Amino acid sequence: MSDQKISVFDIYEYLPQTSCKNCGENNCMAFAEKLLQRKKNIGACSALRIAINEENRQEIQKLMDTNRD
Repeated sequence: MSDQKISVFDIYEYLPQTSCKNCGENNCMAFAEKLLQRKKNIGACSALRIAINEENRQEIQKLMDTNRD
């Protein structure tokens, strides 16, 4: 297991980056920060629930799983 910390940018790169606000945040960067802080879950992003974004959702989940305390 890696000791490397996950950054908000690591998560952001897998988000749709549309800033649609459907998750309740002002933009995807803010949503990435809330994910990192575990104040939101991946399911809050409606775009990640679409089949074409499944790989990105899985990558974010991997990042989140490796970032557990």
